[in-house]
Amino acid sequence: MKSNKIYIFLAMLVATLTTTACFDDQGVDTFFDGNQVEFNAANLPNGLTQSFVRLSPTQTDVLNVQVNRVSTSGTAAVTVNIEADPTSTAVEGVHYRLDSKSITIGAGEFITNLPITVLTGNIDPSETPDLVLNIASATGAEVSTNYGSLKVAIRVICPSELAGTYSVFWEYLQTGDGAGGPRQTATDFVIASASTMSFAVAGTGAYTMSDMSFGMYPGIYNDARPTGTIRDNCDVLTGAASNQDQYDDPFTISGVVNADRTITITWSNTWGDGGTVVLTKV
Repeated sequence: MKSNKIYIFLAMLVATLTTTACFDDQGVDTFFDGNQVEFNAANLPNGLTQSFVRLSPTQTDVLNVQVNRVSTSGTAAVTVNIEADPTSTAVEGVHYRLDSKSITIGAGEFITNLPITVLTGNIDPSETPDLVLNIASATGAEVSTNYGSLKVAIRVICPSELAGTYSVFWEYLQTGDGAGGPRQTATDFVIASASTMSFAVAGTGAYTMSDMSFGMYPGIYNDARPTGTIRDNCDVLTGAASNQDQYDDPFTISGVVNADRTITITWSNTWGDGGTVVLTKV
C-alpha cells in the first residue's frame, strides 16, 4: 500500500511538471497590473459590525473604515469619493455623521481610513442602524467591482461588567437521551465537583464562558468543559450561534441579568442536555 501511494505521488508530480512546462514565460502574466480601490472589510460575508458602549446621551465615537489601493505601483496619490447608499437604515445626522466624503491615499501609500462619527448618544440599544457605503468614484484609480460597497452595522449596547467567577445553582438539570429528550432530571441542585464557572471579556459586551455546560460535562460526564461565547445587551444575554461542544453539538443559550445582579441562564444542546442555572458572582 505504501509503494502504491509513492507511485501515485510521483505520477502526479511528473504530470504537473509536464503541464507547467507547456507555458512560456511562467508567471509573467500572473501579476495584477491594475490600479483599484476597495473597502478592506468588503470581503467579509456580513460586512463590518462595530459595537459601542453608550455612557451618555451626548456621546460620540469615531469608527475608521479602511480603504485599500490594490496596485503594483503607488507612485501617485488617489482621491476616493464615498457616498451612503439609499438602502442604508442608518440616518445621517441621527445615527452617524460623515464630515468628509472624500479621502486621499497618498503617493507611496496603499491604505487610508474613512472616519465616521457615530452619534452613540442618539442611538437606543434596541436600534439596528446599518450604513451601506459605496465608493462612488476615484481619481487616479478604478473602483473595485467586487469590493466597492460595504455594509457597516452600527450597534450600541449598555455598559456591561460580567467578567468574573460565578457559583452555579441548578434550578433544573436535564441529561440527554441522545435524541434531544431527557434521560435524567433534577431540581434545586449543585454539582459539588464542578460548582463554578467564569466569564472572561472577549470584546465589547462579549464574554468567553469557561464552561457553557455549567459544570455538567466535567461533574456528571467526567468530560472536558466546553467553552463558548455569550453577548450582553442591556442585561439580555444571547449565546453565539457558533457555540458548539467538542462533539460538534450546537448549544442554544439565553439569559438575563437580574436586578440583584445574579444571572439566570437557560441552555440546551441537541443531545438533550440542558437546564436552567442561576449564577452568583463569588
